[in-house]
Amino acid sequence: MFPYEPDDPNDRQRREQREPYPGIGSSLLLMLMGMVASVFTAVALLGLGELAAQGIGRAIGFGAVASLALQRIPPPHGPRLGLRSLTPESIPLILCLVPAALLMSELDNYAYDWAPDEPSLIEALGSPQEAGNETGPTNTPVDADFGDDADGMDDELAEGTGSGKRGPIDPDDPWTMLQGLILMVVLVPVIDGFFFFGILQQGLVRRMGMWQGVFLAGLFWMLMRDFPITGFTRFAVGSISLLAMGWLLGIVRVATGSVLGPMLLFAGWSTISFVSTAYRGVMDLPGLNVDGTHLPFTLTLGSLGIVAWAAWTIVREAQRRHAEIVANVPTDDGRKTRTNVRDLRPPDDD
Repeated sequence: MFPYEPDDPNDRQRREQREPYPGIGSSLLLMLMGMVASVFTAVALLGLGELAAQGIGRAIGFGAVASLALQRIPPPHGPRLGLRSLTPESIPLILCLVPAALLMSELDNYAYDWAPDEPSLIEALGSPQEAGNETGPTNTPVDADFGDDADGMDDELAEGTGSGKRGPIDPDDPWTMLQGLILMVVLVPVIDGFFFFGILQQGLVRRMGMWQGVFLAGLFWMLMRDFPITGFTRFAVGSISLLAMGWLLGIVRVATGSVLGPMLLFAGWSTISFVSTAYRGVMDLPGLNVDGTHLPFTLTLGSLGIVAWAAWTIVREAQRRHAEIVANVPTDDGRKTRTNVRDLRPPDDD
């Protein structure tokens, strides 16, 4: 038998430094750190108002954690993180994926038909809220439709038609409307897009390849959405829908080579959410902010067709782009191979 020889700590440290960063465990830790930092910062700034505190807290919390993560990511940071402009031809294709938010809303509507006594489980697409903000299970439009589901606000932000009170977003108050618009349509998409599909995804893709890396980045993004675990039916529908949308954001990042792609798509989804949330009780949008309704069939069918075509096109471009990058990565002996994913580095001009 060979004698036992303990690992050299210096060798182990060098191996860890050579590994693409972050991996699965590091990504989870970074996400939790960002969430905790955001909550503590928002609580400290509550005197500025709920919406302002959420926006500033999220920017400072996740921004600080992203800065720490950058210390472990080797240069060049621009190509690795996707800090490049979008090509003009990619923008219309990304916008064709915006109706995916309508399809998500319609799935939640059908889940509501199947299980009307279960509260909505898609409190989706924005900053997490404390459990104490929940107003409890209701069958108001807040729970039935996509409305505030996409913005990351909880029931309190949009409630008004069923409870006789207005939330922080008041369509009659231009100041709260401006704050809500900046938070939901600008800050959250930009911060989440950079953190999940810039910082986290580049390390996960380099470690595991495109499909697994994109899936895990979308999964971490989904875990940061705020939906309570109550009824099984709507929880399952909400989880699958959000995971699919997170996967789309990651695929757009690979296909465009730019983190601006998922930011733009996320902003489009949040715009739909903002309008349906802010104007609940003021402007009726069947299937979005009216209880017990569905989207018009032609709108649903048209959205399905557009989203399916755009997703198929973007997936093909993502596969082509990723294969091209990996094929041009040299190994230590100077050869080029499609298997050395750990050394994947986008070209500087990409």
